[in-house]
Amino acid sequence: MKFAKNLYSIKSVVRVISVIILLISGNNIIAQNDEQKIPIVYLESFLGGYTGENGGLLWGGELNYQFSKNLLSLRYSKINDISVSSVVLIPVSNTNAFADEIAVLYGRRKINDGHSLSISLGPSFTIYASNSLNDLERERIRAFGAAFETNIKWFKKQKRNPFGFSYGIKLSGNVSKNYYFGLSFMLGIGWHKLYN
Repeated sequence: MKFAKNLYSIKSVVRVISVIILLISGNNIIAQNDEQKIPIVYLESFLGGYTGENGGLLWGGELNYQFSKNLLSLRYSKINDISVSSVVLIPVSNTNAFADEIAVLYGRRKINDGHSLSISLGPSFTIYASNSLNDLERERIRAFGAAFETNIKWFKKQKRNPFGFSYGIKLSGNVSKNYYFGLSFMLGIGWHKLYN
């Protein structure tokens, strides 16, 4: 029951921050209509692995908004502990351990032709849950931390329709009670640069 309430509160925070980011980008769209410029707004999803106190699967999504060279991001990350079985050499879950993380990041993004490089840092809130496989032991940890990431992505630099796809690599992590460092492949959709 507590976990359901925590998940509901995380979803509420994500909704509020998403609305704020969309309102800011909406104001810039109105302000830039005279210049006929489309703002840089894009969504991305990512999937990869992580290491730290444990290791396993890392996945999530992110909403990004860029003004000038400044980048604002709202990131949701999910990590699931996984180990490799020595008998069959396939990834298996050795515990029911996972974490949900929400982070608000500020950084800098540089666009060069058909690719971009960004680096960001910001506060995060994580709920880490661990259950033994026989459910005899349960642990819940809530912690604030410092989230970070750096991204390199590629997109079409010239096209008729400025709305399009991107792909790239994300190095991300969180310095907290349950820290991690991850490497992921990402796919994005949106407006990735200024188009006239």
